[in-house]
Amino acid sequence: METMTEMTMVATEKNLEQRASDLGPTISQNIVEEENNGRLSASVVNALKEAGFYKLYLPKSLGGVETDPLTTAKVIEEVARHNTAAGWSMMVGNSSHTVGSRLPEKGIEEIFSDGYDPFIAGSVHPAMKANRAKGGYLINGKNPLVSNVHEAQWVFVTALVMEGEQPKLTEGRPEVLGVFMRVNDCEIIDTWNVLGMRATDSNDIEAKDVFVPDHLLFALVPVFQPNRFYTGPLYRFPMAGANVAGLLAPVTIGVAANAINELKIVAEKKTALGSMVPIRERGVVQRKLGRAEALVQSSRAYLHDKLASCWDKVIAGETITLEEKAGLLLAATHANQSCVEAIELVYTAAGSSGIYMKNKLAHYITDAQVLRQHGFMNESRYETAGQVYFGLQPDLPMIQF
Repeated sequence: METMTEMTMVATEKNLEQRASDLGPTISQNIVEEENNGRLSASVVNALKEAGFYKLYLPKSLGGVETDPLTTAKVIEEVARHNTAAGWSMMVGNSSHTVGSRLPEKGIEEIFSDGYDPFIAGSVHPAMKANRAKGGYLINGKNPLVSNVHEAQWVFVTALVMEGEQPKLTEGRPEVLGVFMRVNDCEIIDTWNVLGMRATDSNDIEAKDVFVPDHLLFALVPVFQPNRFYTGPLYRFPMAGANVAGLLAPVTIGVAANAINELKIVAEKKTALGSMVPIRERGVVQRKLGRAEALVQSSRAYLHDKLASCWDKVIAGETITLEEKAGLLLAATHANQSCVEAIELVYTAAGSSGIYMKNKLAHYITDAQVLRQHGFMNESRYETAGQVYFGLQPDLPMIQF
């Protein structure tokens, strides 16, 4: 028999998913225009704000929803089904809320001093440089891929603590800071002229001697004590689960599901050269559709299973092992890479129909080529997981968080 808490969680999950589905007609109206402009329209951003979708990972103490990563993954996938860039925007808006738990309370109070709706963009690679100054640090550097930067009031970056011209080392390792800066203190550089994901506004930012006080930065280390605003279990969930499996991979799943549906529409009417029947009756097309469905459905199930099992352990107060964290990263990587493969299968099955920009498949295939390259879920992350399983030092430090 379900407890009241379990029933409430199920109700909340269903309500959020239904809210995402209901947004579909609103957020899918201007996709071509948004791609041409390189950013989401104000109507889409406002709709996501009003739905509370930028607050899924924000603590309730700060006016947020504070929902679990599996529910968030389902909601992002549903939004991405209607507008890929909108799903990506949700990922961006929520990812920095988890690291907010590491800030001093004074920093949280400053960021949220103007209300509960600050948009925080972010980019963690390459690390900027931080030189000690009275009461804080001077931050210098340039970061690419700062998605939704024109919507943001704040930006989260990482920075190497410097001693002169060299990184400061502690026990042979560089000291790294997590840094929150006001976007107005940085320069936005227009570089987002790309193959796919064109409406994500993922431009560069540059910081030149931006002073950041101590309360807006923290030492980026695995072990930390959450501030008083972040006391819930969500903020004990591994970063590879919350930010990669829960936020990034669901976008690709949504795109792949869309591509499969689009092939079904095309296959109803299209006949191949030299044929008299729709392509849906051709074995090669049937085989590609079957493989694509298997790739998407299995990778979604794998991702959801890893998120759910890890969440149960966090709720129970159990320690999440490094191998379990690697499993979350592996599930996200596998979902991303498998769904890109599925998109390519249905794109080739559609033949020349997919090459025209008026066809949605052309947008899905170009979005997929960008999504497959993301540093937290590209092909090299299979190696990262394998390193952990072999008992080796992983090449991605974030997996330990």
